Amino acid sequence: MTKVVFRRDAEGMVSSVDILGHAGYADEGEDIVCAAITSAVQLAHIMLNDMMGLVFDTVVEQEGAHIAMDFSDDVREAAQNVLEALQMHYREMQENYPEFIQVTEV
Repeated sequence: MTKVVFRRDAEGMVSSVDILGHAGYADEGEDIVCAAITSAVQLAHIMLNDMMGLVFDTVVEQEGAHIAMDFSDDVREAAQNVLEALQMHYREMQENYPEFIQVTEV
């Protein structure tokens, strides 16, 4: 199961996203759930980094990924829209594949 944790700061803004583990839906290379999880976070990263020019810490390892964000006020709202959409996407996946992805918020 893949566990996705969205952390929020005192103002309720997403400050980091952790994605850990493998979905286990199918064998490696054939796992559509894992592929969807990876594709979604890659799209969010491209939108934030490449398109919006935002710089933030990203650590990607075999076991998962950690993305930590600390954006200036002038881009914070736009960045939050991307992160909220990512969370909504993962929650939708959780409804369809509850035994393979778990989304939490702290």
